[in-house]
Amino acid sequence: MERKELLGKVSQEINSNRDFEAEYSIHGLPYTIIFQSPDAQYGINIPSIVAIPMVDKNNMGGQIILEANTKETDIMELKLEQAIESTMNMVRIIRNKPGVIVVPIISSYRDAPYFQQLSKESLELHPEDKDYRMDEQVVRIVEKAKRTVKEIRGIELEDKIFLNGYSSSGVFAQRFALLHPELVNAACIGGASGSIPIPNEEFSYPLGIAGYKELTGKEFDMDSYKQIAFTYYVGELEGTEKDFTRFDEDGNPAPMHDMSYYDMSVPTDVGMQQRNLLGRDLIERAKKTVDILKGMGIRIRHTIIPGKGHQISGYYRDKTVDDAYRESLEDRQFDFGEQ
Repeated sequence: MERKELLGKVSQEINSNRDFEAEYSIHGLPYTIIFQSPDAQYGINIPSIVAIPMVDKNNMGGQIILEANTKETDIMELKLEQAIESTMNMVRIIRNKPGVIVVPIISSYRDAPYFQQLSKESLELHPEDKDYRMDEQVVRIVEKAKRTVKEIRGIELEDKIFLNGYSSSGVFAQRFALLHPELVNAACIGGASGSIPIPNEEFSYPLGIAGYKELTGKEFDMDSYKQIAFTYYVGELEGTEKDFTRFDEDGNPAPMHDMSYYDMSVPTDVGMQQRNLLGRDLIERAKKTVDILKGMGIRIRHTIIPGKGHQISGYYRDKTVDDAYRESLEDRQFDFGEQ
């Protein structure tokens, strides 16, 4: 089936609240791909992709790999296309130890909360809103995927997952880990070092945990958060790439990928507080943040890539993700020194 035909068929099935399942060979590996439609029975109002490797069980990783969709559009075909691309890229990256890949297709509308970055505003919707607590919907997608894998392969997947994300999906990953640390084994996050959370009462969500219980209905689980292995990587020139629609305190164009200047992602007062305490420069602020986190006992390593901006070569990204993924499977201690 050609890609355009596939997108049309899958979109039609999802819009009709039906799943679509097919067998594919991706990068030489057999996969069952399930395009899951929203499922009101499980409190899931968004579609997702579940990619299940049909290889020998002994050659599979036992944890789900989760990467959120980031296409900012309300056109289903476009979101599906980007989600399929994310799925195929991850299959390629982890092909030496394939695992179950889950890509939730996060809501995106004009003039709506920034669901794809789990903004504070998105968590404050009325419980009857179909986009209420997108993070909890993703949790239910993961649980449903585990049941599906059990039915198809007879495999009981691990409780905790591997989170991957770059840029916007990296912001999603860092915030999902903050909201559900008990579910995360490891997280590999690129191009999002300007908004690394510090789980203390100094900052409000999404950069801290002041008011966390009022927002989420639960206490922050610091013990679980300290067990997560965080891998961050960023180009040293990322802060020099400017956005001429957002401006810093001096009226100059703000760094394009520094979410502390983007009020849809970080409330203006929280972003300003972060910069005042830790510095305006994205890279220096990230270094200070990482030092604070290490002092708190957080397992984090942070690599700054010389001479690179936001667009980092595929080879480096692939190797960083694959290394973090394989280390998480081996359950051995990371080297959390500055690189």
